[in-house]
Amino acid sequence: MPTSHDHSIVRLPHEWLEDLQHAKSESRRSDRPKVTIPDIIEKANDPRGSGSLEPTSPRSVEACLRLGIEPAELRFIPLEKFMLEEHDAELAQLAFQHVDKIRQERLQSLLEERKRIVDDPEGAAARTHRFASASKAAATQAASPGKNDMVEKEAKRLEVMKRRQERELGQMVSFEVMRKAMQDKAEAKLRQLEARAEEQVRARTQADEEWRKQQRERELERLKADEARDKEVKAIEASRYAKEIEMAKKEADEEKRRRHEAYLREQERIQKAEQARQETERILRDQQAEVDKKKADMVRRDIAREEVKSRKQIEAASKNAEAQAKADARIATALDAGRQMLQKRREEFDSKQRLNEQRRQQQDEAHKQEEEAKKAREALKDQQRKSAYLEAQRKQTDRVSSILSKGMQKQQKLDSLKSHQDHENARRALERRLDLDLKWEKVKEMKRRDMYERHLLLQKIQQETTKAHGLLEQRTALQEARKMANMDASFQRQKLLVAVEKLTTTKNWTSFVGNDGGLNIDAMMH
Repeated sequence: MPTSHDHSIVRLPHEWLEDLQHAKSESRRSDRPKVTIPDIIEKANDPRGSGSLEPTSPRSVEACLRLGIEPAELRFIPLEKFMLEEHDAELAQLAFQHVDKIRQERLQSLLEERKRIVDDPEGAAARTHRFASASKAAATQAASPGKNDMVEKEAKRLEVMKRRQERELGQMVSFEVMRKAMQDKAEAKLRQLEARAEEQVRARTQADEEWRKQQRERELERLKADEARDKEVKAIEASRYAKEIEMAKKEADEEKRRRHEAYLREQERIQKAEQARQETERILRDQQAEVDKKKADMVRRDIAREEVKSRKQIEAASKNAEAQAKADARIATALDAGRQMLQKRREEFDSKQRLNEQRRQQQDEAHKQEEEAKKAREALKDQQRKSAYLEAQRKQTDRVSSILSKGMQKQQKLDSLKSHQDHENARRALERRLDLDLKWEKVKEMKRRDMYERHLLLQKIQQETTKAHGLLEQRTALQEARKMANMDASFQRQKLLVAVEKLTTTKNWTSFVGNDGGLNIDAMMH
């Protein structure tokens, strides 16, 4: 992610402080136009702007120092740089808005801090000047004559100053310890957050892998179940086909058996018809033989009658003629009856033959129709089997297509879900990274503020130390003066005692009497 500052300008906290302090001191000595916070905001918000954003106005520099802001971090970063880093419009827009929001907040905080500095000129620098002025005033008061208790007061002030200096040194040490603890705590928290983020990423990655593995296992189980169902359906189809083949074979055997039985029946019918024909012919032959026999008998009888007739030709001429007529009539009648009977039997035989032929033709026709119907049924069954097979193939193809389509849809859903999860993970990772960057920037700002506050504190300590040294020198001078005064007083007292002892011994008081009648101390001292 592009950072909010120019990587070509990387300054450590002490370099940042030295550069801004130098710019602040130079601005006070120079008459050139000053670069203020509004000028920096105008340059920073210009996408085509270039050049340094370093302020030169003392109040603007003071605002940067108090807030610990690096001016180079206020430069505008276009969205294109985030696009080059993130390769995603939404993530780049999120990072851009986050960085620009922080930049605008810093600019606004600089404006507000500069306004506070303008409204309250008694800032940190003014307090520093007050410390120096107080030191000079104390030195001036210590140097003025006529104050005998200056040493005691100065000693008390020196003691108070020492205690205050020790307290400030203790506060500075405590502040450094607290700052170091806060920094260590912040760094530990950052490391903990990074470790937690890495652990969450690992856990999420492991959960995603486990979920995908479970999805693959469920998909494999589903495919195995589908294959088992397909195998079962194929086995059922094969069993049904085998049963149909067996039934067709049985029907073919049954049909063959029926045909054989029909053939046997037909052969039996033909044989019976032949036997009936032979029986009829035999009967006709027997009848013809009987007729012939009767005719022969009649011929014999006729011959006998002819013989009788020849013997009784005369007697029985009329009788013979009548008998002959009767015999002829009887023969004719017998012949007619035989012919009629034979004709009737032949007609009956022909009728039976025609009936048998008709029945045979009807049976053949029925058998042929049955064969055609059976062939039609076989063709229909074959067509139905083919249709069922094609329907099973179509259903299998549709099922495979449906399974593949569902698999593709599931894969698309999984890809879409994974893409969404990856996008959400990337967004959360970017948010965490932005939060970490913001915390790191705040830590750097805190370091810079701490550096500036330590600088002010060191200035204050140096001023206090200078003041303490001045007071110490003044106290030493006062002590030396008091010591010399005490020595002079002691020496004068000693002289006075010697003079008094001398007067006591000599009792010559007149030489030490002054003009006013009193003792002349100077004369006594000499």
